[in-house]
Amino acid sequence: MTERLSLATATGLPLLSVAFHALIGLIALVAGIIAISARKGGKAHRVSGRVFVYTMITTALTAVGIYLFQGRSPAPGLLAAYLIFTAYTAVRPVSVLGRRFDIALMLAAFVFASLTYAGGVTALGRPGNRLDGVPAGMLFFLGTIVLLAAIGDARMLHAGGLRGSRRLARHLWRMCFGLFIASGSFAAQLVRMTFMPPEMRSMPVILLLGGGPLVVLLYWMWRVRLRQNLRGVVTTAS
Repeated sequence: MTERLSLATATGLPLLSVAFHALIGLIALVAGIIAISARKGGKAHRVSGRVFVYTMITTALTAVGIYLFQGRSPAPGLLAAYLIFTAYTAVRPVSVLGRRFDIALMLAAFVFASLTYAGGVTALGRPGNRLDGVPAGMLFFLGTIVLLAAIGDARMLHAGGLRGSRRLARHLWRMCFGLFIASGSFAAQLVRMTFMPPEMRSMPVILLLGGGPLVVLLYWMWRVRLRQNLRGVVTTAS
């Protein structure tokens, strides 16, 4: 396996790839924080949301390339791209892709969930209960998230589309989890950035970056799905 790339160790084209990935990822993180904080459906939310979608998908795809170069699984990048894309199309459908594309994404999600669960079982039999450095618990957690997403895809296809709170919930939870992937990855890298001020690498900052989007996700699911409260939220596609 190739040594993991970083800004400190990479040279040449790999260095440019990592630098581009880091820069676009930072833009995606900032745009995501703005989008998640702004009034849903307002101008600030729409603009920052589009920036987040474009930069996050770009970040995810560059991550796939970096992972493949290192001989690692591209699964994290593919998962992020899938979640963000399907979150975006929940409110702005891309009709040219058609139903078959949605079915292909759903099947890919079911396969991904199955492989992730299998990886978790394999990790349980490895030293430290890890597979390629990833704890078994995290693999089971991610597998469950993808399984829920795949089931959501199946329900959407069966219903012929989503409306109202269900459509908004699909958009919000997938966007929030995509932001969680971005912020969690940044938090993990931040721990290793010894050149950063200690305040930036403090435990409160790490916990906020790592868990903040999940707290927001739970809030929106409670408000939109459980309470059916759409007050102040613009739900029409823009």
